[in-house]
Amino acid sequence: MYIVINGKINNFLFSLDDYLNRKSSFIKRFDEGIFIWGTSRLYSVEGPGTKVFLYLSRDEERGFDGCIVLSGVIKETGELKEKYWPEGEWPHYMAIKVSAIPKSVLENRDTKRWKCVTREELKKFNFRPLPGIQKLDDKIGEEIEIKLKS
Repeated sequence: MYIVINGKINNFLFSLDDYLNRKSSFIKRFDEGIFIWGTSRLYSVEGPGTKVFLYLSRDEERGFDGCIVLSGVIKETGELKEKYWPEGEWPHYMAIKVSAIPKSVLENRDTKRWKCVTREELKKFNFRPLPGIQKLDDKIGEEIEIKLKS
């Protein structure tokens, strides 16, 4: 089983910068290849070993329609002691061992140039991203992961 979690671009870009450049003292607690993501609360499906996709929500200001930008496996979850992300309050974190982030996302901050799994592509799987956490069938998850890696 895979789960899909939602997020905002600004928080993703912050975590991506920390993932790539290991600037914060928080990220330095983890091995390289770990991406930090926050949630308002943790559910039982978000435990270590869970396969996860990160879906970034539509951002009209940037002309961004939303897409899956990352896949990985949750290695650790926990409670944050201080603010980490620029937008919102996220008292819990997930340390995600990254399986795939498209090269276009890693190399470019212009979301119009990203080649990620779009809302339109997700419709082919009868999947519509909603707020919160959604479960996804393994077969569909594997197909989406292949698209992310290509």
